Amino acid sequence: MKREIQKQDNGKVLVIVEREGQEIAPITLELLQAGRELADQIGSILCSVVIGDNNNDLAEDISQYSDEVYSLDHPLLASFDPEFYTSSLNQLCQLVNPTAILLGHTLNNQNVAPKLAYKMGREVITDCIQLAIEGGTGHILCSKPVYGAKFIATFKLEKKPYVVTLRSKAWEPIIPRTTKGEVIHIAPVLKEASVKVECMEEIREESISLYKADAIVSAGRGVKNAEGGLSELTGLVEVLGSYFSRVELGASRPLVDAHLVPSSRQVGLTGEKVAPELYIAIGISGSLQHVTGILRAKKIVAINTDPEANIFTVADYGVIGDFEEVVPALIKKLEELQ
Repeated sequence: MKREIQKQDNGKVLVIVEREGQEIAPITLELLQAGRELADQIGSILCSVVIGDNNNDLAEDISQYSDEVYSLDHPLLASFDPEFYTSSLNQLCQLVNPTAILLGHTLNNQNVAPKLAYKMGREVITDCIQLAIEGGTGHILCSKPVYGAKFIATFKLEKKPYVVTLRSKAWEPIIPRTTKGEVIHIAPVLKEASVKVECMEEIREESISLYKADAIVSAGRGVKNAEGGLSELTGLVEVLGSYFSRVELGASRPLVDAHLVPSSRQVGLTGEKVAPELYIAIGISGSLQHVTGILRAKKIVAINTDPEANIFTVADYGVIGDFEEVVPALIKKLEELQ
């Protein structure tokens, strides 16, 4: 049902639900865990926000994690449009007066979050890995990597609602509850004439969600220059599939620039920031831009011919040698252990 709600003053932490088609994206469960921790600290309630058209099933699914679910339903929200998403969220915030708004640090939200903050006359802190409440003031403290992840800086937001985007894998997924929160459907006021950007053509390439991978075998410049290098790595990906539920091939920027792999497989500051159980860096020197994207990996294995390569400074295990010799030996050993 759709109903009007009166503006409220009690604290709410709003988590914007990320979706993959009609499913809940994994990052949403991490956002909800961060939201639950924040809500408990400030004594407020946790609310999810589902944006789209005919959100009934998704809103019902997400209600097992939230105290309330706001379903923003409108035909113009059926596909992502930053102007419509921002307008809808701004209308919701005017109604429910939230304390904080949490979004995933995704490509879409890097567009939406600053627009929303600007509309509300607030600041936004992006790509955060930790949230805390400052004692005495109740202001929110947001920690994030800076200077290519050389340092962790903490920023303070003083004006509510606090607008923050959170990095994937920085929180564990939330555990569902036995009770479900109330689902509240709201029809925002949107006008098709307000569209400023029109999609003329959609260019499709292979799309991979590297952040979902349990293990990643990543290729760098050293592999790019080797004949048949990627085929060797593909074999390693296949054999690791016996040990991990999801294994993906990743790459540093030189392979993407050379059009050997799609951009969705790029790992690093300008690519995906990943946190797999195992990350194997092969022929990767370890530039700051790449290392920034793998710091939250549980175990890092580096294979490189250069003993002075920077990748060894962040690796848990290092192998100095030609990957064309090391990788086949590693594949053989893994097959023997199966």
